[in-house]
Amino acid sequence: MKKLTFLILLALFIVANVSSQPCLYNGITFNTQAEIDNFQTNYPNCTEIWGDVEISDAGGGIITNLIGLNVLTAIGGSLLIDINYALTSLTGLDNVSSIGGDLVISYNPVLTSLTGLDNLSSISGSLVEIHHNPALTSLTGLSNLTSIGGDLDIFWNPALTSLTGLNNVTSIGGDLIILDNDALTSLTGLNNINANSISDLYIYDNPSLSTCEVQSVCDYLASPNGTVEIHDNALGCNSQAEVDSACATVSIEKIDFKDEVSIFPNPTDKELFITTKDGTIINEVNIYNQIGQRVLHETRLTDVIDVSELRQGMYIIELVSDEFIIREKLIIK
Repeated sequence: MKKLTFLILLALFIVANVSSQPCLYNGITFNTQAEIDNFQTNYPNCTEIWGDVEISDAGGGIITNLIGLNVLTAIGGSLLIDINYALTSLTGLDNVSSIGGDLVISYNPVLTSLTGLDNLSSISGSLVEIHHNPALTSLTGLSNLTSIGGDLDIFWNPALTSLTGLNNVTSIGGDLIILDNDALTSLTGLNNINANSISDLYIYDNPSLSTCEVQSVCDYLASPNGTVEIHDNALGCNSQAEVDSACATVSIEKIDFKDEVSIFPNPTDKELFITTKDGTIINEVNIYNQIGQRVLHETRLTDVIDVSELRQGMYIIELVSDEFIIREKLIIK
């Protein structure tokens, strides 16, 4: 009886180890849909590829989906998804939890999101690069990613509107580069990156980007570890001075005043209206320029403040009451 039990346990051990094992130490390249569809047949029980994985139909084949790769749980090398003319989704990579090398997603003209990488939690290589994906609107699919071993580069994605898919990333091991993303308006999504993990900071040529004062960027600018380049973005994020000024509002603890105080229009060029509710009294209004100089001070308040003498640019408006101080960005156009 003991011998039978031993043989059963041994068989179960062998099955368990055969059903999940590393393979392809030198990596693999997929150039056709058939190669992806036949992966599980050609490489039975292969769940962890120890080498690099390249997915590209640049050679003339057409790859439409990655479903055949749904048994993969880890990639020991780099993952390159490059030049796939018909690939709209990364579904099929859903079970991959770690990448030991780099992640590069580039030149995929109809890829709209990164859905399919939802289980990915760590990328240990020297680079995460997402670029030249003209239909990519969001980074949805990276919500479980917490750490990146090297640079984070996001550039030349003209339809990208949001970085919120990176909300859970807490550290990178290199440069943070955000450039040439025409539709991007905010860096929200980068909030939780530890500023000490950022080497150099490059934010430029994003014509719609006006909100850069996320916590990670503000903390980094307070004590830079390397090169800083911020320019050719929208007003509010068009220079380091503008971002520094906007960052002055980030760390201020304030009440939710949206239902109590309204400041409009913003941007403005002549008049600024300030209205309050529920008897809230504003004792003074101050407006500061980008280097912290007070350029307007009002204590005899009416509902309208004349700002026509202020030059075009970004300012901080400060409202002072007995209960709170509110500071917000103000754009003079």
